[in-house]
Amino acid sequence: MILSPPQRKTGAPPRRRARLSGFVSMVVLVGVVAVVGVGAGSGVASASAAKGSSNPAKGSPAWCKKHPGSKLPACKGGSGSGGGSGGPNPTMTVSASPSPLVETGQSEVYAVVQVETSASLAGDTVLITTSQLAATCGGAVLFGSLQAGAVYGPDSVQVVLDDDGNATVSLYGINCAPGPSTVEADLTVAPFTSALGVVDAAAPVPTTAGVTGFPNPEVETGNSPASGESDVFAVFYVETDPVYAEQSVQIDADQLFYRCLGGITWISNQGSFAGPTATATLDNDGNAVFAFSGSSCAAGSSDVLADVLAGTNPTYTSTYTIDAPAPTI
Repeated sequence: MILSPPQRKTGAPPRRRARLSGFVSMVVLVGVVAVVGVGAGSGVASASAAKGSSNPAKGSPAWCKKHPGSKLPACKGGSGSGGGSGGPNPTMTVSASPSPLVETGQSEVYAVVQVETSASLAGDTVLITTSQLAATCGGAVLFGSLQAGAVYGPDSVQVVLDDDGNATVSLYGINCAPGPSTVEADLTVAPFTSALGVVDAAAPVPTTAGVTGFPNPEVETGNSPASGESDVFAVFYVETDPVYAEQSVQIDADQLFYRCLGGITWISNQGSFAGPTATATLDNDGNAVFAFSGSSCAAGSSDVLADVLAGTNPTYTSTYTIDAPAPTI
């Protein structure tokens, strides 16, 4: 399963520690910066064709194209289960959403981390880590995935790229210091492509009222038992007047619930919820976060509502869109 911030005003009052009950090892955080994958595969020939010759240098992309049966490393590409087919290593990006994100409650961060690369690497595994963020969050963070074979480690998770070369996970941390932290994604097999992203956490502050989902739209991931089944991860921020601090807010997403036939899960500071609605406690700035995950989700748009269960019961509405699995870079 899993687990979201606009412009803020300054001068927030001192914060009280919000409750954090029954939180599960699946949640989400962060900001973004995609970085290109590391250099080309080893062993690429560097000899150039003789001046004036029309024949490409042996081992060059043009030469490999004319010799599809060549066993040169430069022509074979990666050796992972999804392996490349020659030429430079595929580009990879890693990003976190929302970016920047506003911490809530006990300086908590919720984010969705997306890894995107070439479909030629489908089925390969990618290791996602963020030791830098963990160091700012009391020494640990939690990742979440719906893949049955996901492997969790200290401040890391290893997941499988789907047929489009994509993977998405949730990220959660508590007692985190504000500021940017690096998130890294590394293929665990050749061509061992890597990429860096940034989780940009902002200190808790009052923000513009409303309910907002991140990322929006989101390309669902997974099209096999190993990579997931049309999985969706999101973070929903509910923001209202600080006068409602410590009151409950309810999120209602009937359309999203019926769109995801494999079931949905919400996680908030009040625990986990499996139905179309969930509740959370607003912090001293009037903010609350819900981490969302769903499987076997149909593409399309869904209305999401949030109701403050106190005072004049303000209600907020927004639209969240899911896109079908597809190559993204």
